[in-house]
Amino acid sequence: MASPAGPPIRIPVSFVSGTPSQAKDPDRTPSYAQVKTPDPSSLEGGALREGGTSVLTSSDSIGLLFQYAVVGINYGLLPATVYPFLQQYLNATGSQVTTAATLVILPWSLKVFYGILSDCVPLWGYRRKVWMLIGWAMCLTMLIVMAASPAGQPYYTVPSDRKIDPADYTPEIEARINFDAGNQAGKYVMLMFFAAIGYVLADVCADSIVVEYAQREPVEKRGKIQSAIYTIRTVFVIIGQLLVGFCFNGRRPVRLLVELPRINVDRRVYHGADHPYHVALWELIQKRAVYQVIFYQFFQNVFSSITYTASSPVQSYMVGVTPINNTISEIISNVLFMGGIMATSKWGLHWNWRKMILFTGIFVTIADGITTFLTIWSVLRSQWFWLGIPMAVQLPYGVGWMIGFFVIVELSGVGNKGAIITMVGNLASPFAQALTLVINQPLNLTTARIQADDNSIRTDLTYAVLIMYGMTIFSWSFLVFLPPQKKETQELLRTGGSSKILGGLTVFYVMFAFIWYLMTNIMAMYESTSCLIIAGGKEC
Repeated sequence: MASPAGPPIRIPVSFVSGTPSQAKDPDRTPSYAQVKTPDPSSLEGGALREGGTSVLTSSDSIGLLFQYAVVGINYGLLPATVYPFLQQYLNATGSQVTTAATLVILPWSLKVFYGILSDCVPLWGYRRKVWMLIGWAMCLTMLIVMAASPAGQPYYTVPSDRKIDPADYTPEIEARINFDAGNQAGKYVMLMFFAAIGYVLADVCADSIVVEYAQREPVEKRGKIQSAIYTIRTVFVIIGQLLVGFCFNGRRPVRLLVELPRINVDRRVYHGADHPYHVALWELIQKRAVYQVIFYQFFQNVFSSITYTASSPVQSYMVGVTPINNTISEIISNVLFMGGIMATSKWGLHWNWRKMILFTGIFVTIADGITTFLTIWSVLRSQWFWLGIPMAVQLPYGVGWMIGFFVIVELSGVGNKGAIITMVGNLASPFAQALTLVINQPLNLTTARIQADDNSIRTDLTYAVLIMYGMTIFSWSFLVFLPPQKKETQELLRTGGSSKILGGLTVFYVMFAFIWYLMTNIMAMYESTSCLIIAGGKEC
């Protein structure tokens, strides 16, 4: 990735920064981890690595922008099909919709493995470029398969039947309802899942390059490149949602073919006598700064991401949100989310991370609670009331989300940036969704009960929502493990010491979470296994 040091064996200059080759005294020779974590004060402007600030519009970097543009389109398009297709068209259960929404974004939690692949296994001399092409080829193949597959019959073959209480169904209505429609969901969700695996692989390679660019920025401006990149991605997320909402708002589900953008920022790498990758990664995870921030990101995100499985049926039957209005709200939400990113880039590079995450979290919880409880108890049921307040909170949510990424740049090692950027925080949300299925199972939040809309289901929904907000409030207690800002993060990285026990414990709980959510979410998609308690069912 960095400029070569000289022929015949190219060694990234960052691997030899500041270590005198003649120093053989162990007491005076820096350890490998110390070499990988240079003192920012020794670089110009407090940068974390050499090379100078990159220009994203240069010929070497413009391909990176195209990568994030196409990733954004897919990231906006695929998840946006879940509500109109699974909930409205197939009338899938709340658990199925929750699981589907998780599986479509689940590959983002596999990023740690992609990062290790791209860092450790260069193909034809390239760490990033070839893996990007493989990812896009896989994504394109899955999209073509979906485009060639029949959509199947909807649950309600007569749309007006949707408004009828299941208790009032006549034999004629029951005869024309396609009760097996929900069983079609698994096929499409798995195709979207594998398409997402492909484009996320390309995204991981691009993320590694972004971290390198961000670490070259001086401390006063560090975060500008990240903010610019994620602003671009969000713009194209909106474009993907527009395609769903306005261009394909019909009976057939949505597909989009992607093109393979050109990227020039990757350079050939040659294997020399580098420190073994797995040893370097293990040393990094043992450092207190790293395992402490991973602990914060994982558990804070697990508890703050616990939801309730009936959110989609409530939106469909109690509120009556149409797919087109849902898409419009998602588009506006992303515009405001992008505004939060841009505001953080302009004014928030030096805000206290703890205080801002706490402030934005409190604001989001209060606003969402007002909307949810008034809707559940039929005090005020309106599509735009249900959608409007959550749209408004995307602005502060974008601020908190962007701050969470700043700390990753401060922690990423030079040789393992592809893995460490993805290890922090990406496993938590899907694991939380798996826990949500188990927590909500005793409440029996079925679609039929929500259609009946009596006091018993309203009470159970209230319990589920109170559990969700209780978990969110508890998640704020983990903020004490987050360093307040860049300076404190770098100081902790240099002086915090290390622990093999805590490093090993970190690897254990991250891998346990990965296996658990992968198993439970896939089981919840299929009739034969969705009845299991572990998948949110009532026993088979």
